[in-house]
Amino acid sequence: MVKKNPKIIILGIDGLEYNFVKEWKLSNIQQKKYCEVDLSDYKVIVTPPIWGSMLTGSINQEVMDQWIKRSSITGDESAVNQVWWARLGNKILPKKVSFWIWKRFFVPKMGGNLFEETSDYIKQYSERIFLDSFDQPWNNGIPGYNRREQFLEEKEYQNKVFDEGWEEFHKYLVNDYNESVKQLYDCIERKENDIIFWYTKLVDSICHFCKIKPIDLMKYYLQLNQLVGSVQQKCPDSTIYVISDHGMKYEKNAVWWHSDHAFFSSNNGEIISKPTDLYNIVLKK
Repeated sequence: MVKKNPKIIILGIDGLEYNFVKEWKLSNIQQKKYCEVDLSDYKVIVTPPIWGSMLTGSINQEVMDQWIKRSSITGDESAVNQVWWARLGNKILPKKVSFWIWKRFFVPKMGGNLFEETSDYIKQYSERIFLDSFDQPWNNGIPGYNRREQFLEEKEYQNKVFDEGWEEFHKYLVNDYNESVKQLYDCIERKENDIIFWYTKLVDSICHFCKIKPIDLMKYYLQLNQLVGSVQQKCPDSTIYVISDHGMKYEKNAVWWHSDHAFFSSNNGEIISKPTDLYNIVLKK
């Protein structure tokens, strides 16, 4: 078999914010053309169903309904109206108490942790993804498809944040990112795959759990910019897409929320308007 660079490389960066890429002039991530991606089709802007819809080309409404039900209580990351008693509780109760009540009473009644339950929903529903159309696809675990094992590992560190602080979780995230980059480079060097889908949750998780401000976040964006540039140099004849499921908006006191748009760029001038468009442009190659 003749070894060559992959036809397509997708660099999936959870939480990559369009406005930061633009403001900080990260030319490698911007590539030849970049754009905001509209998320108005998603009543809840949350990781598993958005990444899953990129892979399948459509939103799984049963999965989205589960997230709508959850958001009616949590009130986060959605256009769903929060029930009045949950809204009141969020205002008057300390965050640790709210988290304990949610974990102790509501998670079991709602069928478990929804991030875990939908981390591989595509396989549960036996949905077809665009990777199935390639001879030798590679990925390192994509939310909504096959990221349950990684989620469970990450959850162990997340659960310690409220009691022990965020430092150990931050160390885990950085180590996990570095290992995933090594896996990506090893995959590229082997020249055995016709499509690569690499994913990192570094930016999203650091914003949510590590009490960071935008100026401190910049160093991670610079690392990602360097990574994209390295991939471009290693694979000059590959189509390269950089995509996120949503951005991150900073409010105050190191609190971040998901923004109402995602990010996309390409090295060939293509752009998309919605996450589900990724499915079609990949299959046209």
